[in-house]
Amino acid sequence: MPFARTSLGPFAATGLGWSRAMHALSLVGALAFLAVGITGCGGGAEGSITPPQEVGSITINSGSFGMERGTIDTLTATVLDIHGQPLNVPVVWTSSNEKAADFQPGGILVAGDSGTTQVVASTLGKQSGAITVQIVWFGPAKLARVQWATPNAASPGATVADSIRVRVTNPSNAPVANAKVSFGVTAGGGSVSPATSKTDANGVAAVQWTLGPQKGLNSIVATVIDASNKPIGWVDSNGTKFSVTSYDALTAVDGDKQTAQILSTLPVVPSVRLVDSLGRPRVGIPLTFAATAGGRVSLNVVSTGSNGVASPGTWTLGDIPGEQQLIVTVESAQLALKASATGTPIHYKPASSLIASGFVTCALDSGGLASCMGQEPQVGDGDVASKFTPTPTSGAVQFKAIYPGRVSNIPTHNCGVSVDNHIYCWGANALVDTSGRTASLAKTPTKLQSDLAWAQVSPGGAHNCAITQDGIAYCWGSNTIGQLGIRSDTAIIYTPAPVYGDFRFASIVAGAAHTCGLTLDRTALCWGSNSFGQLGDGGTTPRLAPTLVVGGISFQSIDVGDPWSCGLSTTGKVYCWGGLEGLGATPSPHLYSPAPTFTSLTVGSFHACALAADGSAYCWGNNQFGQLGDSSVVSKQNPTPVAGGLHFTSISAGVAHTCGLTTDGSVACWGSNLGGELGDKTAAIRITPRYVVLGVTP
Repeated sequence: MPFARTSLGPFAATGLGWSRAMHALSLVGALAFLAVGITGCGGGAEGSITPPQEVGSITINSGSFGMERGTIDTLTATVLDIHGQPLNVPVVWTSSNEKAADFQPGGILVAGDSGTTQVVASTLGKQSGAITVQIVWFGPAKLARVQWATPNAASPGATVADSIRVRVTNPSNAPVANAKVSFGVTAGGGSVSPATSKTDANGVAAVQWTLGPQKGLNSIVATVIDASNKPIGWVDSNGTKFSVTSYDALTAVDGDKQTAQILSTLPVVPSVRLVDSLGRPRVGIPLTFAATAGGRVSLNVVSTGSNGVASPGTWTLGDIPGEQQLIVTVESAQLALKASATGTPIHYKPASSLIASGFVTCALDSGGLASCMGQEPQVGDGDVASKFTPTPTSGAVQFKAIYPGRVSNIPTHNCGVSVDNHIYCWGANALVDTSGRTASLAKTPTKLQSDLAWAQVSPGGAHNCAITQDGIAYCWGSNTIGQLGIRSDTAIIYTPAPVYGDFRFASIVAGAAHTCGLTLDRTALCWGSNSFGQLGDGGTTPRLAPTLVVGGISFQSIDVGDPWSCGLSTTGKVYCWGGLEGLGATPSPHLYSPAPTFTSLTVGSFHACALAADGSAYCWGNNQFGQLGDSSVVSKQNPTPVAGGLHFTSISAGVAHTCGLTTDGSVACWGSNLGGELGDKTAAIRITPRYVVLGVTP
């Protein structure tokens, strides 16, 4: 690795090359000994001659050291007179091997080629002891392309399909990290991003290259540069060149520039032809077809036939009026077929209480009636087939609010509190039969037999918890690990039992096998399973009764998922504890910072989302099905903006999907579509928010 040394002495050093050293020394000495001072004194003294300064010693303010080739260092020396007092006199620096290192004025030593040199300092006839400076070469010595093959097909203006990569190595052929490489366009008028990149631990720097708008030669040059952005002259193959010749590799055969209503199939099946640079058909080459605006084609990847032509089958438009495109790509070639989409989409606009549950999405209309879409029996209409559009639950129960079950590893259910303060649940493990004699499956909303007046309910994995109008918490169902909070290890309780401790709760949330509640004074308490630290008490021991979440944080809301819990503080900060993405088991509240100040929070099985004051959404956690909505399927450890620019008034995270109410009252969803919970029977997943569309007006 390169050596670095900084020496700061009281006297600056003046450096000259070896060839001028002796001349400078004799000149400086002569000037010093000729120095004469005349001092006027009272009483008529005529003056006096200042005696010459006599050097006693000169010492370099550094021991021997090493330098990386191409770097600089400034040396200083201390000069003392014969009485041991400091002298401020010029110093001449010399290097015994000027090829290895040479001096510039000011004692600046410039490292040249690898080797060793002896450095001395001189002044007024005195010379210091020598120090050894070793010039090493661990830095850039060679630049080479990495995994680059010139694409066969490249269209004008297209982004080169593979990143441009170079590797920087040292004389031992070992990778050099943090080397600075610039990439400059030399032909074709395209662009690279970024223009400068530093090498990673493997010595590799990478950029994305976009070709120029005209057909013909495109080229860029990669150059290793120093700290002052100048090319390093001794790097082998510095100025490595990449070249691509663009041409019309793809052309439309059929299906371009059509017009149809949104969500309808275009009348002409699209097809394109792929040719080589000489215009000859390329056979058996797979092409990728991707429709914009939520549209789709029958096949996304199709290989070319004997005439170079490929077709993806029918093209169905998405739900956004205006121009839509079918993007065809192969290697570094791209072609966009266009279509004009007419009509106006009818967005689903429920009244309130939108929830994303297990594999279902539910909402209330203005009369409090629930409708759901997704996997049965969570839809609650008594049927067995999944629903891809909002479908009314049976029974015409009027709800004040509905609440989701979000457990991933067992069938789940939903519950609601009716306008007359009763609890109704539907789905698997609904736990509405307080006798325990009948199956726990409820295909339609079924009332819990109880004389209590309920204010809130929360479905868990195989247990439910609820709060009465006066804030007393009750739980029932499975208690295998203390999730009922009744300070008992009784395996199952069918009748709502009061949570231990006589607490008054503002809210309660049930997870897979643990439960948390927020008291009236905004204190968080949790109980049940704690294998990942999801109780937030600093440990991983299960608790049979409410246990304080450590940290002394005052929360405005709290929510839980499978192995974790989260709370939104009264200052708008999000804390989570338990099994956290990228952080492992975290048994104490973890603050997500930096992050915006949030106004609401929702927690799914393994992901969470929150809204900022302006309605912008952020999500984090597992992203296997695109449930974070950031246009990727890469999990995120920290709150990440949801793509698309929509603003929401509320948001709800389910097992593997997320839905929100936009500011105009429309429903937009993203993530998994296993049972139709996105309101779309065509997509398997969506990685960005899409409106739920019920129909089209011309």
